[in-house]
Amino acid sequence: MKTNVLVLFTVLCFISCKEEIPTLKQKIYFEMHYLNYAWLPQSSGYLIDSLGNVLPFKWVEVFHEWYEPDSTGYISSINMDKNISFCQTPTTHIPPDTLKYYVNKIYTASKGTITKPQMQMADFGDIRYSAFIYDEKTNRYKEVLIKLYGDLMSENNSPEAAEIYQWMKRIGK
Repeated sequence: MKTNVLVLFTVLCFISCKEEIPTLKQKIYFEMHYLNYAWLPQSSGYLIDSLGNVLPFKWVEVFHEWYEPDSTGYISSINMDKNISFCQTPTTHIPPDTLKYYVNKIYTASKGTITKPQMQMADFGDIRYSAFIYDEKTNRYKEVLIKLYGDLMSENNSPEAAEIYQWMKRIGK
């Protein structure tokens, strides 16, 4: 009897652990991207994948490819995979409970109001903090702007976006 209870408990724990991250079909949840075309073009930042890996990328070249969301705010799964292929070895790992906490804020942040972009600086470039919602039907990622900082300034006014932004800033240090 005790063995059956122990087996049942173990199975239930295993099943509940599999639900730590909402959907593993979504490969990328967050992106921080610094881009500057002044003087020598630079592009660097990180992606955070569904396993909590922080995948850094860095380009200091005149020509390189990085796939951005289109004018409707979507990036195809194929182009996201290409971006992932440009990343380096993970430098940091986000614990599953922390990742789940911030992933659960993305949908509500997506309902926030985005301020109109305002010119603030010159030659600084832009740091873009984004989250993504994967659309399985279209095989695309919808960008959720968290904050744009630099030459242009714009932000998502939801409290969830502000919390995600503060967390993402700490990751980059």
